[in-house]
Amino acid sequence: MSDSAIIVAELSVPAREAPARAAATAAWLLAQGVIRPNERPDPLWRPSRYDPGPAASTALADRTADRTADGAVGDGVDIIDRRQIHDPGGNYTPPGCPRCAVPLDADTHTALILPWLDGDEPLVTCAHCGAAALLGDWSGQWAVLVSDLAVRFTNWPPLDDAFLHALQAHLGPRCRLIHHLL
Repeated sequence: MSDSAIIVAELSVPAREAPARAAATAAWLLAQGVIRPNERPDPLWRPSRYDPGPAASTALADRTADRTADGAVGDGVDIIDRRQIHDPGGNYTPPGCPRCAVPLDADTHTALILPWLDGDEPLVTCAHCGAAALLGDWSGQWAVLVSDLAVRFTNWPPLDDAFLHALQAHLGPRCRLIHHLL
């Protein structure tokens, strides 16, 4: 399977709106040429619904980034429209407080994830400064998040900031990045 992914998770889109928002996002990515349908899906080699498209390099921070053996910029793209946990793989670190940046205790963070998956996003109070914020607003690219809508770029190089802003405009107002590495 893959060894890395960039996941853009939108935290505020409710489950009932996720399929329509995902379809609109897919249509935009297809129209931009960033993705194309995967015409030869394979559950082990190319499981993603979409492959990098002819203009995929326009989404990259470094347009001269290394390509795969077949010349693609990455392995695939999945647009997820169902509730799931997005994790950083083996690089987990608990997120930091949005006010003082002191990390949340790892055991506390871990204990909040399954209840979030089954219900509402928890409001968390920082033990250091007393600030309260929704868990998804605590910062950290190696944290664990829950959402009903996300786009996963498997084995892609870093994405361009302008592209990420445009993608986030299609997904919704509370997008967060998760860098998944095995």
